[in-house]
Amino acid sequence: MSTSNKLLHTFRHLTRATGSGTVRSLVPRVTRPILSAPMNGWSGPNLVAAVANHGGLPIYPIGYYTDPAKILQELKNTTTLIHDVDPPATPNNTDFLPYAVGFISFWLERQGPELLLAILRGEGDTSSTHKRPPAAYWFSFGDYRPYLALVREHGRPGSKVIVQVNTVQEAVEAQNNKVDVIVVQGTEAGGHGAQKVSPLMTLLPEVLHALHENKTTSLVPAVLAAGGISTALQFKAVESMGASGVVIGTGFMPTDEAPGPQWAKDRLLKTQDGGVNTVRTRIFDALREFDWPEGYDGRVVRNLVTEREAKYEQAHGSEFNEGAAAFKLLKEDHSGVKADWVKATAEQDFNLLPLWSGTGVGLLKKQMSAAAFMDLLLGEKQ
Repeated sequence: MSTSNKLLHTFRHLTRATGSGTVRSLVPRVTRPILSAPMNGWSGPNLVAAVANHGGLPIYPIGYYTDPAKILQELKNTTTLIHDVDPPATPNNTDFLPYAVGFISFWLERQGPELLLAILRGEGDTSSTHKRPPAAYWFSFGDYRPYLALVREHGRPGSKVIVQVNTVQEAVEAQNNKVDVIVVQGTEAGGHGAQKVSPLMTLLPEVLHALHENKTTSLVPAVLAAGGISTALQFKAVESMGASGVVIGTGFMPTDEAPGPQWAKDRLLKTQDGGVNTVRTRIFDALREFDWPEGYDGRVVRNLVTEREAKYEQAHGSEFNEGAAAFKLLKEDHSGVKADWVKATAEQDFNLLPLWSGTGVGLLKKQMSAAAFMDLLLGEKQ
């Protein structure tokens, strides 16, 4: 067998190796290997319920929470929209709500673990007699290990942990930490990610190879692909490499159930050539004063703010690379960006506000239901 054929055989074998198995085996209700990404402002109760009701695994975004009571109420509202979630008479390993919750690790560190512990206790359920926790817990951006330990200690047996990674090293570390699912996020992804990251087409196979070659453990987690995936052809491509499924963010934004404004959905659908008309930047984190750690930025549709940043960076040369121009621009604020930002926030003007989007946005052509989009992604309907 040639070297290339051996590698292909290895990649296809990975999801059948000992370990967490496929996405379908993680949560009994999951019949389609599609996860909807945790997107603040876009992954609302209606979208989460729509994905769950059509056999996917949605991730409810905890995001930049400051009010645990509000989040728990929103989780309860979400649960009421999902079909057939009445609890069985007695607890068992399949007794989970059919969605996951997504945490930003560095934000969770700042706020404390109380909300995570409350969700682990099932306080996001509507039942008064038998509390069910979510099926899985997603962690990204920062040190997730303390929260992995909390899930293992306080979670119901069978609770799954999903960790998003941007490098081969992070993937191997997650494997050594015995997480259940690894999400490999390429640079094409919309929203936040590492500033220095490979395209998915090279990162995914390199991660899969590294996991297979890791001699520290024989456990191979399920591996999902994320970044710029919008079509059935792309889904088949990452599946052929060995991915157990996909995580989709941008593709769900212009669906009927997503809570974003209609004109923002229209703008996404009109955006073409996603690699050109989206850009990675730190300007919006600087404006929002969310104090993201060094090494992260986010991909957005180009707008007036990103163009101002680009002109500023061009005028001042490479000394402001890797996002530093964003902070220098705001400090000097020659162009009035901060004043415009305050006005745009009040008016919800996405000519200035961030419209987070991956490079696959140019492949989205029309609005449809979340279920219809999932069918298209799997090639079930044309």
